[in-house]
Amino acid sequence: MKSFKSKNMISRREFLRIPMKNGCVNIILDKEKCTGCGLCAIDCPTNALILYLDSGKDSYQILFQYENCNSCGICEESCPGNCIKLIGHEPQKKKTEIKLKPLFQDKISKCIQCGTPIFPQAMIKNLETKFFMNKEISSIFHLCPSCRTKSHFIFSKIAPEGRSRGKRKS
Repeated sequence: MKSFKSKNMISRREFLRIPMKNGCVNIILDKEKCTGCGLCAIDCPTNALILYLDSGKDSYQILFQYENCNSCGICEESCPGNCIKLIGHEPQKKKTEIKLKPLFQDKISKCIQCGTPIFPQAMIKNLETKFFMNKEISSIFHLCPSCRTKSHFIFSKIAPEGRSRGKRKS
């Protein structure tokens, strides 16, 4: 059987990829799953998602700007936790919406040795729950890369007896 396709017709998949007008999209973030990694904002080509760090309050936010979003979906694709969903809506005649909508907010964790800001506390909690570890190993998530290197990853104390790190038994 032959399939005929008109030159004026597009597939549903092609239709759904057509960007909407700016300001016609709402974004929904699953705050339970979001770690605040910021990949969505880093990959956003229109700067509709912004990373904001308030160093005075040690807080971290991911902000959404309605008017910049063209619903390309790159933020959805780049999110490792599948926390973001874009939902289209009709443009409102009156501009009653807030220009910057905070999607995610968290405190920034600091290195327990030197005090350098590292990442959002939600990310550390997520890592600790993924790796059911004892307290000594989970403390590496509270160290900056420099202090982690200086402390030799703390694993040398935890290596099984009779085995040295990095060497295989013959």
